[in-house]
Amino acid sequence: MSGSSYDTTIQFRAGSEKEAAELLDEVHIGGINVSELARTGLVEMLRRSLDERDEIAIYERYSRDEIDEDVARVLLGEKIDRMEAEQDAFESAMERDTSTFLAESDGE
Repeated sequence: MSGSSYDTTIQFRAGSEKEAAELLDEVHIGGINVSELARTGLVEMLRRSLDERDEIAIYERYSRDEIDEDVARVLLGEKIDRMEAEQDAFESAMERDTSTFLAESDGE
């Protein structure tokens, strides 16, 4: 992502959301971890924004080592494991001898 505005820090104007977080921090026993809430919320929103094509593109880039596993897991979560299992199953099926699946014809 060269030239990306995300190279340093993601920032946005929170306004009422910031005030709500500060209020919750004041009233919640032991306070809250606003940074953790923000990270969790961002991960959730990133995942929601993906469609199936995005997920496939991200997985392909991950499997070619173009992106780090941690980054791929932020976006795909446990789907990475399912996609890897599906890929392994597909590759295994492609290597099988399919001649045993062909039934001999008795002339009909």
